[in-house]
Amino acid sequence: MRVFLTGGSGLVGSHVAERLRAGGHTVVALQRPGSDTVFLESLGCEIARGDLLADQASLASMMEGCRGVVHSGAVVYGEGSWEEVRAVNVGGTARVLGAAGEAGVTSGVHLSSVAVYGDAPGPIDEQTPTDSPLRSGDMYARSKREAEVEALTAAKEGGIRLTILRPPALYGERDRLFVPKLVRLVGSWIVPVFGTGRTTLAVVYAGNVAAAIEQALTDHRSEGLFNLTTDHLLTPLALLMGIAEAVGANPRFVHLPASLVRAGARVGDRLGVRIPNARDLPLARVVRLSLENNPYRSDRIREVMGWSPSFTHEEGMARTGAWLASKRRLDQ
Repeated sequence: MRVFLTGGSGLVGSHVAERLRAGGHTVVALQRPGSDTVFLESLGCEIARGDLLADQASLASMMEGCRGVVHSGAVVYGEGSWEEVRAVNVGGTARVLGAAGEAGVTSGVHLSSVAVYGDAPGPIDEQTPTDSPLRSGDMYARSKREAEVEALTAAKEGGIRLTILRPPALYGERDRLFVPKLVRLVGSWIVPVFGTGRTTLAVVYAGNVAAAIEQALTDHRSEGLFNLTTDHLLTPLALLMGIAEAVGANPRFVHLPASLVRAGARVGDRLGVRIPNARDLPLARVVRLSLENNPYRSDRIREVMGWSPSFTHEEGMARTGAWLASKRRLDQ
């Protein structure tokens, strides 16, 4: 299958490109002029120069001959204004899926996020409404809610069988958001662990999401909405220890009382404290997902699509560690 891919230089997109090329598919990757395409070209991907702000007609011409589209490009917890975020995440989704319909694409995957659920109480599955109040600065969640509506509308108008996947936090090779923060954290002499560190996290290895996307492109059972929020059970302590082992760190883990952590997050949010490079990600949400068991259910994707993860967390962390080691050698 010839597949048009957005976000190919990002975490999920690069794993999708790798997975599809290994499966013998042709990948046409939309890339901004001047962006790093070395990895994509090493896989044998075709590069289409443009971005998500391009007009629909231009995007449709780039998709000529494609039968599948994977839309994973987005601004993720960036520093832009709402207008800038909306133009890419919402407008870009409408244009990409609209162009796909014009180009005769028959199947598509839109990568959404569990952020659409906001702070809805768990357990959370695909039947949970996505209308819970959002904080005024939570532009990513707001844009992802609107983008899903645009994706469904464009797919219906264009006759595209569409799968919408909602993953949680992701990690893996070529991650520029989550893994670098973890590496800096475990590189410290003392590493704080929220509470017991033995709750279950909403964290998935990107390679497992890529496998689900490949399946969704050709599996007629995949139409609709699916959470992809658990590949294997993973605790905060296991994640930190796994990343530490992967990069050769040996920190001391110190447990902080859950009540103290929650109080600190509330104060931080009131004072406007933000996570670097993720200013619209509320501290209280990060803390809640660390201290409480994963509230997101992934039963439907397993039952309907028969999906199962291709990699264990041990394999995912080892692959991530190998990539980090290779990156360090290249940077020296």
